[in-house]
Amino acid sequence: MSGADKERSHVIVVDDHAIFRMGVIQSLSLSDKIEVVGEGADRDDALALMGKFSPDVALIDISMPGDGLEAAREIVTRWPATRTVMLTASEEDEDVYRALKLGASGYILKGISARELIAAVEAVATGETFLSPSLASRLLNVLRVRPPDANLSGQEKNVLEHIAKGMTNSEIAEVMGISLKTVKFHVTNTLAKTGAKNRVQLALLARDLLDAQPGGQGL
Repeated sequence: MSGADKERSHVIVVDDHAIFRMGVIQSLSLSDKIEVVGEGADRDDALALMGKFSPDVALIDISMPGDGLEAAREIVTRWPATRTVMLTASEEDEDVYRALKLGASGYILKGISARELIAAVEAVATGETFLSPSLASRLLNVLRVRPPDANLSGQEKNVLEHIAKGMTNSEIAEVMGISLKTVKFHVTNTLAKTGAKNRVQLALLARDLLDAQPGGQGL
């Protein structure tokens, strides 16, 4: 593998609509940070590609043959280092909730632009999470629970507020004037204290979490 290949995030795209799949691959090819190493049409293809490539990111369609969510569940369980992202036309709250609950790192609607798709995949490949903005406010009601007694520090609350705005770790570091390592430390602590599985859940629960803190004003 060349040095250039090592710098690229390896991605597989699995969707049973061949024309759409081709469009996704062509869009991702515009990024010099992404390399699509395999493509498929169903659950069996997804698992075969995972076994062959162990990619950094797996883009999986929910409604593909064999059940995309079940494919995602197997990938999250068997290849935890791979970031699994649902790429779908479904805006059903239950689909989004199930995907995030099983550990998906993102949920991208098929109407997304090429530039937005590239940005989302690049972010997910570096450890971020992504949820199409139009879904966030609706899903907040689905995931709304009694906020835990998280006892967040001042810095952790600030980081949480920025996460809720969709900012990346690098952007948070710049705005807060702290190192990227410190931001990651606060994110890890906040996840542990709240019991949230990922940044998407943190963002969706941010208003409740912050209101529950002493002196909290919400977002």
